[in-house]
Amino acid sequence: MSSRTSKFTRRDVITFATLTGLLAFVPISTDLYLPAIPAMTEELGSSISQSQLTLSLFMLGVACGQIVFGPLSDQFGRLPVIRVGTLTYIAFSLLSSLAWNIEYMWLARVAQGAAAASGAVIARALIRDRFEGDRAAQMMALTGAAMASVPLIAPTLGAYITVEFGWRFTFVAQSVFAVLVYLGLSSLHSESSGPRSDSKGKLTLRDIAISFRDCLGNPKFLGYQIAGTLSFCGLFIYLSTVSFFLKDVFQVPTEYFGLAFAMTVIGFVIGSLLSSRLVMKWGQDKTLHRGTFVCLGANALVLLLTLYLPSSTVGFAILSILFFFGIGLISANASMGAVSLYPHKAGAASAVYGCVHSLSSATVGAIAGLLYAGRLLEPVALMLLCSVGALLGSALIHRFRHQTA
Repeated sequence: MSSRTSKFTRRDVITFATLTGLLAFVPISTDLYLPAIPAMTEELGSSISQSQLTLSLFMLGVACGQIVFGPLSDQFGRLPVIRVGTLTYIAFSLLSSLAWNIEYMWLARVAQGAAAASGAVIARALIRDRFEGDRAAQMMALTGAAMASVPLIAPTLGAYITVEFGWRFTFVAQSVFAVLVYLGLSSLHSESSGPRSDSKGKLTLRDIAISFRDCLGNPKFLGYQIAGTLSFCGLFIYLSTVSFFLKDVFQVPTEYFGLAFAMTVIGFVIGSLLSSRLVMKWGQDKTLHRGTFVCLGANALVLLLTLYLPSSTVGFAILSILFFFGIGLISANASMGAVSLYPHKAGAASAVYGCVHSLSSATVGAIAGLLYAGRLLEPVALMLLCSVGALLGSALIHRFRHQTA
């Protein structure tokens, strides 16, 4: 279908679902799995910190995969590379379900994360290849809106699978999801399947190092990187510990984990949808800046609540929703702000932003797991520190607001 046609055809609907599915590889690999972590911990005989490390190692794999699959798709074509990436993801999802000890699971999750990275990196390139102008923006907006629903559905489904079939079947479900996405790849047009005509030869480690130097040496890019990365680190601390503190602190049974988590994530959905409107009124920098204040305020109040009313379920839920709302105001504006500084090499800028983003999340998530002691104080304190850092990143953007690449 031509990108100028005003209506969606059946092929466009399938294409939309497929692209959304590719983008969902990373969130579904974490959110579907969250309710299963305590059961996995018990069966594999691991500690809480060892089990939480599976999330951080997954993000480490995502970080590495992003700087591999993007250049490969430029060199060999989008569809051949994403087919390999999807099949690899299916394989390592199934291998994760067969884990007999935590060390095996660590290796499997790193590999699964690297394969999952292929979905997000190549899906964005496919949208750029397939659509033009307003239709490209429309497709990006629609896939982004659909992506916001993943955290609402996946934890509830993961909790049901864990209770009814066992934690291993959450990985089987991830592989089944990827099989459906693989079948949908046939809907993508052949013009994206061959090597890119604008590819300028093989990417070298020197090229990657230069991209990191140029981007992270730009104070405004660095501001977007700090604000977006540290705000997400706060979110990842929550993800790394939520399956434990909901049970330890609030006595939420596993079967209700998905509902409790979904209530919180509603804040992110509302924040993301509102951000798409506010950015046209305030601009991306002001929207991001106000989002960092929301996150900081929410986490400061949660810390006070933890110190003086540690078992206040309603208060914690409301403030968690507010925190996720702030993340919704920050996320897209930080990533788009950073990448837009380098229109001539947006792919390289996106790879730098995504790699630092994932590596930082993996590191902070591992620290949160090591410090977790069956209470809220440690994760909440770390989240507050991340929010302070995100605000400082926003201040850096403001200081260098007139600077471009």
